[in-house]
Amino acid sequence: MGIKKKSPTVITPDMTLLDIVEKYPDAKEVLGKYDTLAGECLLCYNLFDPLKKVIEKYGLNGEKLMNELHALGQLPRKISSNDF
Repeated sequence: MGIKKKSPTVITPDMTLLDIVEKYPDAKEVLGKYDTLAGECLLCYNLFDPLKKVIEKYGLNGEKLMNELHALGQLPRKISSNDF
């Protein structure tokens, strides 16, 4: 019996910001870069909201943000605007 490797969690637009930073603590830095664009701290005011809702609420570039988050987990999937 071998030890099972935990596969990386794919970040999806339906995940809450809390779920994302819990699985990828470096996501705080990525999301922090978007605070200025949003005009407020995303994690402070949207921790329990799905990423998709946050992107829509603040008019953020969802494709760019998702690809930056996926780079944290070195996940190969590129996100397009069709995913929203």
